[in-house]
Amino acid sequence: MKKSLTARAPGMTQISISLPAELVGKIDTMAAAENRNRSNFIANTLLELSRRHPRFDAHGAAQMATDGL
Repeated sequence: MKKSLTARAPGMTQISISLPAELVGKIDTMAAAENRNRSNFIANTLLELSRRHPRFDAHGAAQMATDGL
């Protein structure tokens, strides 16, 4: 088994995305204001967004499964 060079918490998956430089600057500013790193800030922001999104509440998740999404 290939050994990872960087340790991640169990259950975590690394992804790669491309963002406009201006947006990355804003993300870094907001993350620094909350004393977080970029990855933690993005992950927590997306988690909060998913909790508030109607398609991701308990009913929405069931509907997505029914829809095959």
